[in-house]
Amino acid sequence: MIPCVSKKLAKQPSVAVFVLEDLSSIRTQRRGKKMNKWLGSWAFYQQEQFLAYKAEALGKRVVHQDPRYTSQKCNVCKYIKRTNRHKSRFQCKNCGHQTHADLNASKNVRDDYILSSTHGTEEQESVNAPCVSGNFVS
Repeated sequence: MIPCVSKKLAKQPSVAVFVLEDLSSIRTQRRGKKMNKWLGSWAFYQQEQFLAYKAEALGKRVVHQDPRYTSQKCNVCKYIKRTNRHKSRFQCKNCGHQTHADLNASKNVRDDYILSSTHGTEEQESVNAPCVSGNFVS
């Protein structure tokens, strides 16, 4: 399944740069026995490696962005508050913006990369557009 997902992602015609959260420390955090077991079985690194391999073969790049506060920050007004996110729902306490929490966070990861990069504005159009499917584990 991972190779199929990676291949489909890498072949997105309008995307030249894939921006991923840096998840290198996700397994070192204590989140409870059930959550740690679930995270431990998820192949983050393998997914990243497949995507990087397939993207590079197509002349595309995979970059990493610091994920701090991306799930708490409103993508519309940039207000950061821990209570903005409740499980899979995001509702900004400042401007009222509502969306799926992972979609909001992924837009913040993308936007933070664009703002922090020294690349020209032509790259902004080709950075991955966040997409969230309805298949999430709560």
